[in-house]
Amino acid sequence: MLYQLINNETIEKNIYENFVFPNLNANTELLWTLLLFSGYLTIDKKLSIDKYSLKIPNYEICYVFKNIIIDWLNLDVKIKQSLLIETTNHLINNRINQFELGFKEIMGDTFSYFDTATNPEYVYQSYVLGLLAIIGDDYIIKSNRESGDGRYDIMLIPHDKTKYGIVIEIKQIHKIDNEKEEDKNNRINAKITEAANQIENNKYYKELIDNKIEKIIKLPIVFVGKEPYILMNNE
Repeated sequence: MLYQLINNETIEKNIYENFVFPNLNANTELLWTLLLFSGYLTIDKKLSIDKYSLKIPNYEICYVFKNIIIDWLNLDVKIKQSLLIETTNHLINNRINQFELGFKEIMGDTFSYFDTATNPEYVYQSYVLGLLAIIGDDYIIKSNRESGDGRYDIMLIPHDKTKYGIVIEIKQIHKIDNEKEEDKNNRINAKITEAANQIENNKYYKELIDNKIEKIIKLPIVFVGKEPYILMNNE
């Protein structure tokens, strides 16, 4: 089936709107829903209420499939649901320090098998979207949409307008063997600042303001290899 996609053919799959990432343990068919929602697949045509004809949208994504996604689909994804719920609750309540700690633990437990050497930010973004799907009942989750003067990576728009809205910008820097801790921290801090400035300067949060959301979290996430950083590191 993957080879049909790589050969520019379509596949027919059921798509589940109420997708929650931990359900992957019980139903691996949900991976097709995750791939569609995160932009790795696109709808060719609707066949019935829940069934769609799917295809790879472009050559670049086809390349990602060949080098990354096949390994992903051949491996089990196991996440402690309690940790996932706790971590996402920290995020949506603006407890960023606790969110970063939980997020690092989740990534360390489940992300070690990804080959992120080619086009890694697509993979990071897709993975974060999958994790956040657990709060999909309370938030509209969007990715790669225009807002302000550019395209944000991920946005969470709460149905309850008294809650926090969240815009996320994901960046990546390479891991350097035997790098001094101070030099590593300087590179991380510089990239976090770059991501934060990109959110601010391009007004990626404009869609949240247009939706009457008054409390906004502007969240840069920087990956060093496969380890995420959110807060400035002053060690």
